[in-house]
Amino acid sequence: MWERFKWLLTTTFKFKKTAYPRTLWGTKLCLLSVTAGMFSLGTVNIKFESGFFVDTLGLSYKEPSLYSMYLSILLFLVGCILIFSEWNQKLRHTAKVMISAMPGVPAYFPENILDSTEKAFCREPISIGVQQSVSEDIVMQIKRYNAELEIDIFKNYILHNQGQKLYIGGLARIPFLVAYGAMLRNLTSEIIYFDKFHRDGSYGLLSDENKQINFRKLITVDEVNSSGEIGIAICFTTEININQIPKELKDSTNILISDQGISRNLIKNQDNLQKLSTQVGELIDQLSSLNDCKKVHLFLSVQSTFAIEIGRRYQEGTQQDWVIHNFDPPSQAYTWALELSKSGISLYTPYTTI
Repeated sequence: MWERFKWLLTTTFKFKKTAYPRTLWGTKLCLLSVTAGMFSLGTVNIKFESGFFVDTLGLSYKEPSLYSMYLSILLFLVGCILIFSEWNQKLRHTAKVMISAMPGVPAYFPENILDSTEKAFCREPISIGVQQSVSEDIVMQIKRYNAELEIDIFKNYILHNQGQKLYIGGLARIPFLVAYGAMLRNLTSEIIYFDKFHRDGSYGLLSDENKQINFRKLITVDEVNSSGEIGIAICFTTEININQIPKELKDSTNILISDQGISRNLIKNQDNLQKLSTQVGELIDQLSSLNDCKKVHLFLSVQSTFAIEIGRRYQEGTQQDWVIHNFDPPSQAYTWALELSKSGISLYTPYTTI
């Protein structure tokens, strides 16, 4: 009940917001100061005769009070300052990013997800990743990602000059989405995700009621294989068949599933998303601390925002390198993977070179 009440309250306040709150209050203060000044300068005298008809209407002048005059001046100055502070903003503090790295995915940012109160203060949208043609070039995408990481694209080019908020979403292969999430791990700006909902093909924010979706563990292991590797499979969008996992990791992979079934865009609340990703990060911490652990493998059947948020839990100081596998539906197998380390991403070598 609390989650539903909180969601209703948040949604109500959202529709009451104005695009220019300081201008609104500044204008009110200026009008109040003028009104107070007028009433301090004169009084209206109205005389009534029998029958309640107005007989006399007059305005008499009196010496204004110094206190009321000072108060009027103060209110007027504060109002002007509020208006000036909003309209003299040289920086727009909200950034917009579209990850576009799959064939047929347009690079435009879905402006419809933005609240009307923010559109005037958003920076120009930025598209990251290599826009793919009919055939994908994984190697080129790896090079682009590492170049974006080298220049610290988010800190120096997207959220530079005191960027306070970031809208991010888009479509790419799961390994690249996780890698882009790792780029966000040290940002202090507020991050807001948008996702593509398959029911109607449109983009939207994760602003629905928190359904408190959690994990249910099907298989739990705490021993690495002979190569010092261990895996995690997360089934939210579709089921992951244990026989599809590479044979060297079949007996060393934890399998986690949603406790509320499996479907596309299962998570529709950002708080719920962050809670789940925190649990994934804690599990990776535990597995990384196992004796002889050298790598943690990820097999993810999740929506794009969950993949990005999982990537934000990557910590090169306390965790082993991640290997994120990509599933190929036509062949029903994992055909390539990226290895994520503090220096960037690279193609995982046990697979055939792309």
